[in-house]
Amino acid sequence: MVKVNCVQVMCLTESWLTADCPVESLNITGFTVYRRDRSDGRRGGGVLAYVANTLQCRRLANLESVDVEALWLLCRYCRMPRQVSHIIFGVIYFPPNGDGARVVGYILDCLDKITQKHPHVGILLCGDFNQLNDRPIVNYPLKQLVTAATRRRNILDKIYTNIPSWFHTPIVLPPIGTSDHNTLLLCTVDSRSVMSNESRVDYSYVRSNDNSRKTFLAHALKNHNWSLMYSMDDCNSMVTYFYNVIHSMLDTFLPFRIIAKMPSDKPWINERLKELITQRQLAWHKQDTKRYHVLRNSVQREVRNLRRRYYKRCVSSLRNAGPRKWWQAVKRFTGESQHNPLARLTAISSESNTQNLIDNVNNAFHAVSADLLALDLSLIPVLGDCSYDDYIIEPFQVQRKLDNLNLYKAPGPDDLPNWFLRDFSVWLAEPLCAIYNRSIRYGFMPTVWKQANIVPVPKANHVSDITNDLRPISLTPAVSKILESFVGQWILDDLHGKLDKYQYGALRGKSTTHELVDILHHWHEAIDNHSSVRVVFIDYAKAFDHVDHSTVVRKLTVLGVAPILVRWVCSFLCDRQQRVKLSQYVADWITLTGGMPQGSYLGPLIFLVLINDLTAGCLLHKFMDDTTLSEVIPKGGSSSMLSILTDVVNWSKDNLMNINWNKTKEMRIGSNMANILDDVLCYNDTQIKQVCSFKLLGIVIDHNLKWSSHVDEICTKASRRLHFLKVLKRSAVSVDDLYYFYVSAIRPVLEYACPVWHTSLTKEQTKQLESVQKRAFRIIYNSNCLDYENFCVIHQLQTLSIRRDILCKSFFDKQVLNTNSCLHYLLPQSRISVNNRLRKVVPFPPPRSRTVRFSNSFIPFALSNYQ
Repeated sequence: MVKVNCVQVMCLTESWLTADCPVESLNITGFTVYRRDRSDGRRGGGVLAYVANTLQCRRLANLESVDVEALWLLCRYCRMPRQVSHIIFGVIYFPPNGDGARVVGYILDCLDKITQKHPHVGILLCGDFNQLNDRPIVNYPLKQLVTAATRRRNILDKIYTNIPSWFHTPIVLPPIGTSDHNTLLLCTVDSRSVMSNESRVDYSYVRSNDNSRKTFLAHALKNHNWSLMYSMDDCNSMVTYFYNVIHSMLDTFLPFRIIAKMPSDKPWINERLKELITQRQLAWHKQDTKRYHVLRNSVQREVRNLRRRYYKRCVSSLRNAGPRKWWQAVKRFTGESQHNPLARLTAISSESNTQNLIDNVNNAFHAVSADLLALDLSLIPVLGDCSYDDYIIEPFQVQRKLDNLNLYKAPGPDDLPNWFLRDFSVWLAEPLCAIYNRSIRYGFMPTVWKQANIVPVPKANHVSDITNDLRPISLTPAVSKILESFVGQWILDDLHGKLDKYQYGALRGKSTTHELVDILHHWHEAIDNHSSVRVVFIDYAKAFDHVDHSTVVRKLTVLGVAPILVRWVCSFLCDRQQRVKLSQYVADWITLTGGMPQGSYLGPLIFLVLINDLTAGCLLHKFMDDTTLSEVIPKGGSSSMLSILTDVVNWSKDNLMNINWNKTKEMRIGSNMANILDDVLCYNDTQIKQVCSFKLLGIVIDHNLKWSSHVDEICTKASRRLHFLKVLKRSAVSVDDLYYFYVSAIRPVLEYACPVWHTSLTKEQTKQLESVQKRAFRIIYNSNCLDYENFCVIHQLQTLSIRRDILCKSFFDKQVLNTNSCLHYLLPQSRISVNNRLRKVVPFPPPRSRTVRFSNSFIPFALSNYQ
């Protein structure tokens, strides 16, 4: 097999070798044998590897541990590609009854030590892993290549790598000798075919960014006379004139230019480096060894310098940025966000014509609201004596909005980039303000501002269905969003005190953490009072895309919104158009009769109005369309959830909203469920699936109100992001900047909504979370962090546990004790101190709790420890 398949490295597990077996009996001509036998006298086990003599190979004995059967070999071919400096082979045997957590921790520690010394190493872990939980290994990130069974119907023998594109899918061969495990053959991909796939050139059109040309454009805008536009009565004519002037100036002073780029190019590559690489390759082909070595060293130095300068420039600009900008920027300049936007779409269709696929997606999005009728025009209010002075926008307000535009957001169909609107806001504010005031006064939304480019965003990594697995995100003109923000604020003023207090979405002073604290407190309190809780998580199908416009307008009128605003909203909803646009492919415009654009300012607000009057005969929490029904069932009591659910279904039918029964789940909390054990929740012959855990607003909640699943989830997510930390480390980014990236893009994952779960963590879960930060510090400070707590003290760093405690106390002080907070009602009745001689007055007494679980939940814990 070795000769036929040209094998260069062979890895074997369960060698069953002992010290009595001489090395001479294992020798194979042309190969060096590396072995590690069991040393504790037990039968079986042991790992073995054969490496061809043509490879440079070194055994890393310093990584070996007496507790884990592993062998580490660092190899190097005579000519390595520039992306990889070495290949590390890890041969692992995990026995069926082994300590999985210890083995996984050992593997990750070894990989961290190796990648610190050899940042560009290619990793190949292979062996018999049995039923080892490999999620932390996959999130390193490594990819598991074996897809076929290796022992009976199970995949026990696996191969993990960080360079999966180099290899074909492993071939499963018959067992060797008396082994009951199949043999795996891993073959490399022909490098020429890989290069041919990366040789294509991508062309894109971008506007010129020359500063001198921007100066001329600024002078032109400053000197332009807008009086002709101000004299127009028709709002559409004003907008048309505005765009004609702006686009004419942009095309004159900042014309489009073509940029050619190789998809495989790193962002720091320039023309000088490409020329050096060309000369180096030419010297290689001419067998000019001396010149080749000189040019090779020059290329390596140039790459290091370019990469260092590039990362330093990018990171320094993010020093004062928020976590979201950090995360997006690092993904962008590390090359992780560069992917073909059509890749996942073309995989779900047999269409050979990409344009036809885009048209099909466009029609699928339109079909969601096709059953809804257009807005009933009789609902448009007639304006009587209306005070227009209350709804006037000033130019300085428009300029302030323009100055705060997000530069990273794509433009809408008007093709006005946000950087242009922000940089030239001084001269654009006045003409836009005139259009805004005319639009509000006449209750008319310009047609071009009701158009949206739709970007189909996959809901999951693997898209299998156009209708269910894609979410339409609307890119509307930035100038229309600014107008929506003014109108939306006026509507919110009219709705003050009229919105459901259990609605936590898209409202100032409320968040996912507020809702989760509220829900969990009620659940813990019910369990502590010998009750149980029956929870139904309702999912609405295409909630934003299936909004009936007439229903929304009726509810706005009932809630007392000013007629001038209702009239404008009617124009905003009528005759909206959308088209799918992806890369250079664009579908035709389609007029909608229902739905709200996802990505607009008014979309969430109007949806809040639609779902505001949804109530039920139990506790009902809402975060936009995420609806949670919580029925508290006393001990020995019976459930009325079916009746409650029927009321919700009837409301949904009346408001033309569709419940997705496949994603609607039920969870039962508490042990006193004897009366409803056989009570299966069904509606119209559709059985609602009962689950033991559910991910609600980013938090994984188990039926026993424990947090092991959630801790596993966030540790997995944070571990994936450590990869970007390593990329920055390889590029000579300073320690301070690495730490800034960690606290901006990785640590928030480990602290999201921590008031909900921090106070209930076990010691093991706390240790599991700290291990992620320990790995991050090992990467940042190049230290083993053997004594983690002392390391934090020396470097004036905080452990995650201390930070979470500070965050919880801050949340309690600002978001619960504050009388204006939406969670203040959860506090018990205030204690009035009669004796003023008390040294410390505790305003709220901690509630009496029967169970440790309730006393460790956020509100009781905070009342006992944070006052």
